[in-house]
Amino acid sequence: MRRRNARPPLLVRVWAELGRGHITEDIGLKSDIRGERLHGVKCGRHIWINPTWAIVDTVCHELLHRLHPEWSENYVRRTTSYLLHRMTDAEAQQFYEEYRRRVKTPKRTRREDA
Repeated sequence: MRRRNARPPLLVRVWAELGRGHITEDIGLKSDIRGERLHGVKCGRHIWINPTWAIVDTVCHELLHRLHPEWSENYVRRTTSYLLHRMTDAEAQQFYEEYRRRVKTPKRTRREDA
């Protein structure tokens, strides 16, 4: 019988692989030759990640919640997906850049510094 707090073995392996590093963020990752958006790509042992799409997805999702608090979570998810599929790479990049201009980062407290 598996303990309730036990982690799936594959999740443990993924965490261990994350610990190996060799990951770079690159917002310049472009669409592949088929025109599909690249969220990330593996080249040998190295992984290149484009954070733009994940952040645009999350920010758009939360903004929809703020605009329409009466909408269900499922409806917000579907609407977010609908909007993102209609954005070009350039529009997503502009949205991401506007987010970077507007986002605030919290100041660290003394306890976090210790």
